[in-house]
Amino acid sequence: MTKTLHFLRHGQALHNINAEPLRAAGCTFQQFLDQMKADDAFDAELTEDGIRQAKVAGATEIVRARGANIELIVSSPLTRCLHTGALVFADQVKDDKIPKLVCDDLREISGWLVNAKRRRRSELEAKWTGWDFKSLTEEDELWEEDRLEDDESVVARINSALKMISELPQSNIAVVAHGGLFRKMTESVVTKGEISRFNNCELKTCTFDVDAFGNFVLEEIE
Repeated sequence: MTKTLHFLRHGQALHNINAEPLRAAGCTFQQFLDQMKADDAFDAELTEDGIRQAKVAGATEIVRARGANIELIVSSPLTRCLHTGALVFADQVKDDKIPKLVCDDLREISGWLVNAKRRRRSELEAKWTGWDFKSLTEEDELWEEDRLEDDESVVARINSALKMISELPQSNIAVVAHGGLFRKMTESVVTKGEISRFNNCELKTCTFDVDAFGNFVLEEIE
């Protein structure tokens, strides 16, 4: 069954303040990482600008139109994504109108940077009531202090998340996650046409299918 997925990157967070302008100016990936390391913060939360970005995005005509039809929100467990999803899809989140599922596989590329380290499941459940954290372990078992997660591990997580989404009964789903993860996703699955890099709080809507060879296929809807 072909599904419609609305991929939403989180708004500006504490570790993005200086790194994103550098990236936009054409810095190297290592310079980008080094700047995030300099601004690093555990489970980096949204800045005031990030909160504003999310509220503005949620008020736009196209996001309101697309959001009106979503049946489920699936989010990374990092706070900046949960907060962004709650603000952008405020009408859907209010009064628990639709299910909200948290998926550890949607986390940002893990390790080395503490902004990619998540909080305990019990802490998240206490703060983000109405979200389903059942699939998470209590402690963060992915993050490692001395190394950045390798591409093979990231791609395996992406495939696991997309497989889970492909098996869900809902066909119109919002997916809230991270720029690095989305970049790896568009590089590792079959895409019909180019899907450009996600800016903070940018929504891209794609059709999602599985082809005859078992490959995940995405095509952006303009």
